[in-house]
Amino acid sequence: MTTAKLIHWIDNHDTAAPTVENADGSLTVSSWCVRTNLPIEHPDRVFMERAIIPATMSAARDLLGY
Repeated sequence: MTTAKLIHWIDNHDTAAPTVENADGSLTVSSWCVRTNLPIEHPDRVFMERAIIPATMSAARDLLGY
């Protein structure tokens, strides 16, 4: 699978921001996270977290929970 197809596959999983291809063969993937210990109306309850992973289907599947 090409890197472009892998990025497209990842981004079809409703990521928080578009996946970025890094110059070193890795990808930066953004996910939404929820702090369940905070009230729903708290402005810091939902936040974006970024992970840098190898540009492989295996790493993408691990990150997305497959």
